[in-house]
Amino acid sequence: MANLVPIFGIIFGCGIALLAIWAGYRRDRALIEKGLYQPEKSETAGPPGWGFLVAGSILAGIGIALIVSAFVFQIGKAIGVPGFISYLLALHC
Repeated sequence: MANLVPIFGIIFGCGIALLAIWAGYRRDRALIEKGLYQPEKSETAGPPGWGFLVAGSILAGIGIALIVSAFVFQIGKAIGVPGFISYLLALHC
């Protein structure tokens, strides 16, 4: 019985998401038929490349935090390697 809870959660969660998408589709179709449809204008968050800057900064922060936690606080030496790798990946973004 306990195994059914996650299964129903996933099914109902996906069902609600699909219902929301379908309702939006129906609303758009009704507006198109009436001739009132105006497409949404996407607004950029900043200049081009802004997303790469944010993603790289977050990844670099995670990498630095893992490196500091591994070598300064001596939580575990194995954590420093993924931190260093994520920091290097952030430098290439």
